[in-house]
Amino acid sequence: MTKTLHAQIPATSANVGSGFDAVGIALTLYNDIYFTEEPDKDTITVEIEGLGANSLPRDFNENMVGQAMKAVAIKNRQPLPKGGTLRLVNAIPPARGLGSSSAALVGGILIGNALTGGKMTREDMLTMATVLEGHPDNVAPAIYGGLSVSIMADGKTLTNSIPIDDDLSFITVSPEVEVSTEEARKALPKTIDYQSAVFNVSRVSFLVSSLFTKQYDRIAYGLQDKLHVPYRIRLIPSGDRVIQKAVEAGALGATISGSGSTLIAFATDQEVQIMDAMIDCFNDHGIAATGHILKCSNQGAKLVE
Repeated sequence: MTKTLHAQIPATSANVGSGFDAVGIALTLYNDIYFTEEPDKDTITVEIEGLGANSLPRDFNENMVGQAMKAVAIKNRQPLPKGGTLRLVNAIPPARGLGSSSAALVGGILIGNALTGGKMTREDMLTMATVLEGHPDNVAPAIYGGLSVSIMADGKTLTNSIPIDDDLSFITVSPEVEVSTEEARKALPKTIDYQSAVFNVSRVSFLVSSLFTKQYDRIAYGLQDKLHVPYRIRLIPSGDRVIQKAVEAGALGATISGSGSTLIAFATDQEVQIMDAMIDCFNDHGIAATGHILKCSNQGAKLVE
């Protein structure tokens, strides 16, 4: 009987205000990846359902999931099956700052490892995913779940994962506007002043400690940022106004998710009202948008039995 492997990978929101390139949160919105080995075939067929079905590569060698699977096979020194079907069922919006590329890489690593001996530890997966992605702030929460705080040191990626209880909600609103990672990086200044560095060190420390101690009413201070948000918010039409509307509707704070264009608000109540206010604000400026009310995914990526 042919067995199908199933990996489930959460969306992630990176940077988290003051936590630029270091802090990320896993969210309860998932991409599902299925691989079925078919010995009678000599190629791996890629099928895509859901978001990105009309734009993502269907060539196994060009698809990010396939590329990650191949990288694992090389590391584990064991070939992938020659034939099969790779089915991607995507609920994470691509190119919107919710970790769709990280989900593809992490899912490919999970599936690839299971197919080639299962030799990789979670730490190995994090290091490989960081190399493939270029930075750890999305891949770390995708793998470990929770609120992940990561550094790169001595050729390795290290992360601390903190679980977040369901009493805190995350409202994500994605406008029909793409902000590429390259475009978002170009918007950043070449240098920052000493005062800005001190400001962000204090704010990210305050953010993580406020979440850890469940002092959610202090989140807004921890989201304050001088490294990336002031520069990238300009790339999101009416972004400043949408954040303001979220707070007016009851959000504890709001900021850019990843490099955008999704905006994320934090709340302990009034979630529907907050989401509607954000979507309505985008709509009022002629921009279609979709929203989700999510919790923190504390488990992270997994193989589903």
